[in-house]
Amino acid sequence: MDNWLVKIFAYTTALVFVFGTVILFCALVSLPFWLMWNWLIPTIFGLPEITWLQAFGLWTFLVLIRSSNFKYKDVFNIKKDTDGTEPSPFGDLSWNSWLDQIKKKYEA
Repeated sequence: MDNWLVKIFAYTTALVFVFGTVILFCALVSLPFWLMWNWLIPTIFGLPEITWLQAFGLWTFLVLIRSSNFKYKDVFNIKKDTDGTEPSPFGDLSWNSWLDQIKKKYEA
């Protein structure tokens, strides 16, 4: 019976330690962000002050965006054709033939 109580105490202590560490980390990371936001942003841009939890959410959002593998530079990098001109988004079609194809697709 005593061994069972010791295991429960050990697991509970470990759980409290882990969650306490996570909460402390979140508080320490988002606290400077929260203080800087409430000091600068309402004065400069007229936006409202935020709570600590909102600051943590914004900080998490920024971390997720910065760590994503989205290559936004490739989206805006337009490759030029061999003759130095930018490629047409419509392929090799002329404007009129492209419009005719759209009309055919969406005619009732």
